[in-house]
Amino acid sequence: MQAALSYAELGWPVLPGAVWKDRHFASPVDEQRVSSPCLRPIEEATTNAELVREWWSASGLHEPNVFTVTGSELGAFAVAESLVMELADNPWFAAFPTPVPAFPNIPIAYFLVRPPMPSVLMSHEARVVEAGMPLPLPPSALETTPVIWLVTPEQAGSRLMSGDALADLIQSFEKRKSA
Repeated sequence: MQAALSYAELGWPVLPGAVWKDRHFASPVDEQRVSSPCLRPIEEATTNAELVREWWSASGLHEPNVFTVTGSELGAFAVAESLVMELADNPWFAAFPTPVPAFPNIPIAYFLVRPPMPSVLMSHEARVVEAGMPLPLPPSALETTPVIWLVTPEQAGSRLMSGDALADLIQSFEKRKSA
């Protein structure tokens, strides 16, 4: 609950999420199969602390996972592992970081940004995550694989980089590689 409240305080809309159990999404209350990783409709994602407390107060076998949803308040880029390391080592990114959640052993990370998002991103190693996409945030997990922060919101100064600024940085790497 505390993580969900912290994200909502940052202005990131959150939803309670299913847990991953026996190779399917399950209700955190009773481990029964559910059809969606989000336990509420995506349109209900909220920053309302009272609602967040209510959603995460349900008793059950597990705490719900924490999902955010991309849209007008939060955007994201899915970035391949090879480019993640290049971006992380970039002095400009180091000076103006943005939060980056990832799954260990999965070769992709999500760079969270402030919309607007670019309409076109010419990249083989990154893509814009479409609006309305749920993304799990720490301390969520898919069975034994946790969602972790590569760059925490605190390390990013509780700010999001603009989507256009990150797109420019990604495209500068693409140009350098093709030259």
